[in-house]
Amino acid sequence: MRNQRAFKSLYAAATAGFAATVVISIGAGPALAQEVTIKIADSLPAEHLITKYTTNVFMEKLKAEFGDRIKFEHYPAQQLGKASDMLTLTQAGIADIGYIGPSYVSEKMPLSNVADLPGIASSSCEATLAFYDLVTNGGMLDEAEFKPNGIRVIYNVAQAPYQAVFSKRAGVAKLADFAGKKIRANAGAMELTLQSTASTAVRMAPPEIFDAMSKGTVDGALLPFASMFSYGLDQIAGSSTQGANFGTVGVTFSMSQAKWDALPKDMQEAFARVGREVTESGCHAFDVGEAELARKLAEEGATVFKLSPEDTEALNTKMEGVTTDWAKLLDGRGQKGSEALSAYREAVKAHAAH
Repeated sequence: MRNQRAFKSLYAAATAGFAATVVISIGAGPALAQEVTIKIADSLPAEHLITKYTTNVFMEKLKAEFGDRIKFEHYPAQQLGKASDMLTLTQAGIADIGYIGPSYVSEKMPLSNVADLPGIASSSCEATLAFYDLVTNGGMLDEAEFKPNGIRVIYNVAQAPYQAVFSKRAGVAKLADFAGKKIRANAGAMELTLQSTASTAVRMAPPEIFDAMSKGTVDGALLPFASMFSYGLDQIAGSSTQGANFGTVGVTFSMSQAKWDALPKDMQEAFARVGREVTESGCHAFDVGEAELARKLAEEGATVFKLSPEDTEALNTKMEGVTTDWAKLLDGRGQKGSEALSAYREAVKAHAAH
């Protein structure tokens, strides 16, 4: 209720024309035109590693560059709304930079789910930088979905390939054990991935996973190790895969085009430059941290296992079918699924070579 009241209040202010109180103080003379307050909203826990490695760094770099000319207000942990609300919040100007994950608004951004597909990118940086190429600067997804939705990507994240983490009662230690299990996943590509393992995909927001696994509502979840710890799942995990590739989730921190156009030109240049910098530094931090977090999870008592060569081969075959089915499904709806898949694969290949 508290979040709903806050949302309604802020929405009313935005739509009533009080833009100066919401974000950027402009239009009242040259001095005020240079003083900017940016509200960043996300659904992540305040201590999430995405926040640590990207959002905090982004704010620190820009405050160091612009001093008193810029101020930030950060609203983590669904304070302004859930992940599924972030596109609307950003479009309305309630959030200046919003945590927009296409899988949370797949009905509006189906093609941008391409980064969620399994078995394509083998690291955070391959996925993150390939996705960046497509969602910024007139890239294929920028033109197809971000510009039509009136938003501009400032920086983006795709964490290391997702693993499958299970509760103690689930008793999962090999691929065959997935059958019949209820596993939390994002909408779209990850649902198809789980269907290929004979398990049932369950949609829910990440903050809800801990309670759902504790109560047995779900048996497990697809997440990177960084998120397992951020949401406290290490406390209840019985087992987890390591080295598997169930895809990832491409998320962006985006600004409405209207807000972007209102920024001073020097800040536009800095936002784009620093956004690219934290996109790159963030993915490197995620890649370095995954192996250490896997070891930590094992030390805390969970069984961290690698799939057998036979299971890996079987899973890879199924995942190739998932990517093909995903593209055909969108093609059949008159959308450019095959084009998006091809563009993403080419971008991943380019970054894998570096």
